[in-house]
Amino acid sequence: MGKRADPLQGYGCDPRCKCGQYPGHLELDKAYLNNEISLQQYADKVGCTKPSVERHVKGHLPEALLKAKDIEDVANGDSLLDELKKAQERAYSLLDKAEAAANTKIYGAPVAYLREIREQLKFIAELEGKLSSQPQITIVSSPQWIELRTLIIGALEPYPDARQAVVHAIYK
Repeated sequence: MGKRADPLQGYGCDPRCKCGQYPGHLELDKAYLNNEISLQQYADKVGCTKPSVERHVKGHLPEALLKAKDIEDVANGDSLLDELKKAQERAYSLLDKAEAAANTKIYGAPVAYLREIREQLKFIAELEGKLSSQPQITIVSSPQWIELRTLIIGALEPYPDARQAVVHAIYK
């Protein structure tokens, strides 16, 4: 199997952003945020203008990176993401081997690796703020809502215009 795409690469920079396309921009971003380099030094390294770097910093750096109270939070986050990437690479490697092997006794069933990879991707998306792990509550089909809806519509029976307006609003 071929090399798989890295889901952590780039964090959404516009393809026209010269800073975001520079191979070492993640390290430069951290160095700038840690006051180790100036905007001008960043620009010189990438080969662009200082205003370009300002636009990159203001418009493309992840919110979590900019809001980090302590640069150590960023380093710890990077360390966690690095570990996740290593685990993901290992899981992909084992998946490739399991798919290639005719005998599931050696590597196990590929579906187990797929499950693990799916969980890793979900966790990475949660860390990057692209996916919420908060439960979604749907009241439309709950017994309590059905009972309340029935009571409201029944109570409006003597008022046909109001009843019709409420029914229309509920079932819109």
